[in-house]
Amino acid sequence: MAEQSAKAVRSETEKAALALLRERANLVGEAATARHERDQLAEALREANARYSARYTAALQGGWTADELAKLGLDAPESGPARRRRPTRSASSPVPGERVAPPAEAGQP
Repeated sequence: MAEQSAKAVRSETEKAALALLRERANLVGEAATARHERDQLAEALREANARYSARYTAALQGGWTADELAKLGLDAPESGPARRRRPTRSASSPVPGERVAPPAEAGQP
């Protein structure tokens, strides 16, 4: 068995580590590409929905009824993106991380 120099061992180890990092970097690169494609498609869908909504409204204004359009396979456009509402916080609810003093007992000053 041939002895390797410390420099050769280090070099081989660094090459192996870089190969592993390249594989991991490739994974995040693919994820970034997919996210970019998703964002582009989402924007295209928003634009298409806006065009459809405008054309559907024009058809209604042109004398068609919603029932007639539905019979033709034209469903009413979505009213907009669904938005989740945050629950309202009551005045007595503590803020996360906020220290709250214990309630005073009756009869104590």
